[in-house]
Amino acid sequence: MRILITGATGFVGTTLIPYLYNKGLQEICLLVRNEKKAEKLFGNYHLHVISTSYENWQLLVTEYDPDIVLHMAAYFTGRHDEESICQLISSNITLTSLLLEAISKTNCRHFINIGTFTEFRNGTGEYAPNNFYSATKTAERPIIAYYQSISKWNWINVIVYSPYGRHNNYKKVIDYMADAMGAETPVDFTKGEQFLDFIHVDDIADFFFTLIRKMPQLKDRYYQFHLGTGKGHTIREVGRIMEQVWRKPLNGNWGGREYSEQDVMHAVAPIENNLRYLSWKAKINMKEGIEIFKRDIECPPQ
Repeated sequence: MRILITGATGFVGTTLIPYLYNKGLQEICLLVRNEKKAEKLFGNYHLHVISTSYENWQLLVTEYDPDIVLHMAAYFTGRHDEESICQLISSNITLTSLLLEAISKTNCRHFINIGTFTEFRNGTGEYAPNNFYSATKTAERPIIAYYQSISKWNWINVIVYSPYGRHNNYKKVIDYMADAMGAETPVDFTKGEQFLDFIHVDDIADFFFTLIRKMPQLKDRYYQFHLGTGKGHTIREVGRIMEQVWRKPLNGNWGGREYSEQDVMHAVAPIENNLRYLSWKAKINMKEGIEIFKRDIECPPQ
């Protein structure tokens, strides 16, 4: 079973690739922008690597002829200035379209696309992107649907909720709260009332392993899974858990920053399809995840 994975050098990918490999899924091809970074991260696994810097990268993808494509690559920014808009469209719309064009010429059976809970700002299941990045993820959908209509694969859309754990180059609220643990100067936060579904990156890796392993059982043309724990915590509650784990106070100025239009106030994953089709549920609770997070940032895995 040949698997093509994009976005491997990102936050989730750096945990996912070793996890899949160590679970026996070793026929993996990585489609990356930075070949040297991929070799540094995964050189010991002897994986096939294709760089989008190659002029013929689409042809190489077609020749690899994957059975499964896991498309995680995306560019994220909350900005929507001219430069950001161009980068978001190039990375999230153009690259996705070129990838789909390439795999439409293969015998691929399953295309897994990654979405974000911020496509559903109001938490009602209706599309209401809360920023331009989220809008580009929603805009991918009709493009994927078109290529599915001329291809043989089924489409699995995975909506990821609030991931955390380990070092993240793009800091999120838990990373900033870790910086505030015992800090001399208070760090400004909102009031912390956002009620979100935080899922540890190890659980995310296990979900994708389970999904790939059970792929032969998924016969329909389209599935959507919401990748979260099914339980929510306010940011203030997470801060209190971090204080318990760190055994020191979080020096946060709660309310020192105003809520922005991009703040999602309530987002908890509906996990019924995860249980129904995959018999899968997140295993790591919030306190356990924070304990793992603390160990990993204090002593990063080699």
